Parts: sequence; C-alpha cells; structure tokens
Amino acid sequence: MSSAASEEAASKSTGKKLRVLVVDDQPAVREVVADTIQYAGHEIVGTAKDGMDAVTQAKELRPDVVVMDISMPRMNGVEAMKAILAAGDAKRVLLMSGEYRSLGVTRDEMMRHGAAAFMEKPFNVTELFDMLDRWTAEICT
Repeated sequence: MSSAASEEAASKSTGKKLRVLVVDDQPAVREVVADTIQYAGHEIVGTAKDGMDAVTQAKELRPDVVVMDISMPRMNGVEAMKAILAAGDAKRVLLMSGEYRSLGVTRDEMMRHGAAAFMEKPFNVTELFDMLDRWTAEICT
C-alpha cells in the first residue's frame, strides 16, 4: 500500500467502523481484500469462499457490508448478493471482479439487482477507502 493511501486511511479514521464479510474463491485475494479493509480501520467479521458460504455467513454474522467477487463456484456473487439483500442480512454489497465482462454481466445489471457499488480488480485502494468512509458515515450514525 502506498504511503499516500496509508496517510489517507489514518487521517480519515473516525473511530466508527463497519463490520465486513469478505467473499472470494481465491484465498490470496480474500486475504489482500480483508487486510486492506482492516488497515482502513474496519472489522472483518468473516470470510467466505463462494456464494453459498456467503449467504450462510451473512445470515449468521449480519455484517454491515459484504465485499464479494462475482465469479465463484456453487453460487456466483450476483446470485449470492440477491439472496443476502432479500433476507436483509447486510446493508450494502460491493461486488468486485476482474472478468465480469466475460461472464455476460453488466454494471447496470449489478446495480439493478442491488449492488451498492462495483469495483474492478485490481482495485484502487484510495477508491475503496473513500467508499468505506462514505458508508461508515451513512451506516454508523
């Protein structure tokens, strides 16, 4: 992480933090995303390896935010997001993907189905921090 991103994260700390569930079928990506979100001062309440696991964990953990890959085995991120939001098990879902175009999914479709945001992988750390800050202000007030 760049020192500018580090300083920005430190300067935006409000003492309030989001409870986040991170979902990705790639263990290394799950770790990087979770570490980045923790670095920004938020709590990782759990991680999941696919959409089915995400739905189960969201029901148990009731996170503020789910950060989820789209392309995963058993249940993709869009379907998992629909189930999580329909059940009211999270306040926001951020979808991430490096290959969403090849899956035949558009950004408009993701947003119509309830995604609060979409980020392309590799993600921009500053953009992620800004988004989390906005959501913290909206959710943790």
